[in-house]
Amino acid sequence: MSENNDMSSSSSSSSSSSELANVDYSPQLNSTIWFLTAMSALFMGLRIYAKVWRKRPLWWDDYFLIAGWISLATSAAMLSVCTHFDLGKHGDFIKPENLSPLLLFSYIAGTFSILAAAWSKSSFALTLLCISNGWTKKIIWFILISVNVVLGTGALLQWIQCWPTQKLWLGGEGVCWMGFQRMREYNTFSAAYSGAADVVLAMLPWNIIWRAKIRRSEKLGALFAMSMGVFAGATSFSKIPTLTAIGNSDMITMVSLYIVGTAESAITIIAASIPIIRALFHREEGPVTPSVPSDFKLTVLDNEEDLERNSTSISQ
Repeated sequence: MSENNDMSSSSSSSSSSSELANVDYSPQLNSTIWFLTAMSALFMGLRIYAKVWRKRPLWWDDYFLIAGWISLATSAAMLSVCTHFDLGKHGDFIKPENLSPLLLFSYIAGTFSILAAAWSKSSFALTLLCISNGWTKKIIWFILISVNVVLGTGALLQWIQCWPTQKLWLGGEGVCWMGFQRMREYNTFSAAYSGAADVVLAMLPWNIIWRAKIRRSEKLGALFAMSMGVFAGATSFSKIPTLTAIGNSDMITMVSLYIVGTAESAITIIAASIPIIRALFHREEGPVTPSVPSDFKLTVLDNEEDLERNSTSISQ
């Protein structure tokens, strides 16, 4: 009887192992990250077209957005390379010779993913700087600088957490002073700060737009367009539970983190593009101040006594 039970247990274990060996999330990973990358490219392309169509020059917010998308595409490409080295499979079924290149390319992908998030958020902040003044502009400058410092530090920590650096993907002798727990803690802080920054940047235009001399319907449309960054913030917050994958020996757990990380930057690019794309559906009215590189037209009132000095026209 005991012998039969042992045989049954062995058969069950063998069946379970076989099922795990057949698990491969690489097709889902590839299709998702490239869909998100393509969608963000579409919206960014429409944004640039809207500016060219209205004969508006590209400005620093456009260049940062383009740099962010290039970083996003590079990250997606590196993740696709990782799938050739068994990313998407359970750790026990990754070929030993694939582990080192898989780790190396995953670190590169992570770095470019962080850069994509930082630069796409910077693009929206730069756009807001053009229509803000006073305390609002100071807040935007603080967010712009601090987000780049926080995210940039996260990218740097990836490469200096161990010495020599190649210990990260080759193993062997060396020392790791950060440890996976501290990396998870910092990345949790980074994701929360990044998400909060997105929400604040999405809310700041409300005061500016609501005081603008435009129709109420136009105000509501502009408010909706400028507030799309809330979704980017929500995506950043949703990344926090997936950070437990950092340091997990079973690298299949990283798939969710890579997808959400890609989604964060893609949604940020889309959110930063929608306000400019609105110009394609609106006729231009009135003069445009040449020094203001945005594509909205709002009259921002800082105070009634100094209207001429404080008003800012932004083409819509």
